[in-house]
Amino acid sequence: MRRNLHILLVILFASLFLSATKPKVFICNYTDDFIIIDAKLKEWKNAKTITLRDITGESDNVLKIKTLWDNENLYFAFIVKDDDLEAKQHLIDHPELYLDDMIEFLLDAYNEKDSCWNQNKLIYHINLLGQKKDDRGNSECVSDWRWNGNAHYAISLKGTLNDSTDIDDGYIVEISISWDELGIRPSSGLKIGADFVCGDCDYKGNCFFDWVEANPFRSPYAFGDIVLIKHHNH
Repeated sequence: MRRNLHILLVILFASLFLSATKPKVFICNYTDDFIIIDAKLKEWKNAKTITLRDITGESDNVLKIKTLWDNENLYFAFIVKDDDLEAKQHLIDHPELYLDDMIEFLLDAYNEKDSCWNQNKLIYHINLLGQKKDDRGNSECVSDWRWNGNAHYAISLKGTLNDSTDIDDGYIVEISISWDELGIRPSSGLKIGADFVCGDCDYKGNCFFDWVEANPFRSPYAFGDIVLIKHHNH
């Protein structure tokens, strides 16, 4: 009985949240260009950009995010202004990878806007050493830490890693994630739930900021909408 009451309260909270807020929107344009995942971004001229900053002032990073799509993949580019590049974890799924400088993205393939972290939801953390920490939900609304995604990514650094005596410029992370992994087929007008996070802890503590100000980040009901657009001349 108590468990059922808890579930009803969570659903009610999510419903109230949705009725009071309108999801943020990120337009994702279709591209005819073959995108090479090399963190150089030569093929991204047609992409829209959103810019994120930490409203709490804990981090002075600036994160610019771009997104594109084609018939095979969804693409992201994270361009981060960061004056001190720090990362230590060399192992996949390391529990302290979140303490490194890193980017994070959370996707709700079916844009369910609910509170259940099910198999339609996934998350990637990627640090400056090219390591990832990822998982996917399951039918019990619990993260499956054993899941390993197949997203392709590349990282370029503008500065020196783990040297606090100089001033760095930042880094770029370029990513492609297949529609097969997301379990959906793309079409113009499709909406995908998403949040994006920048991690700038530099081993000082909890220094993160995200697109939609979700708390916790795994709150699909708070996610914004990535909207796929394919113009008629494509």
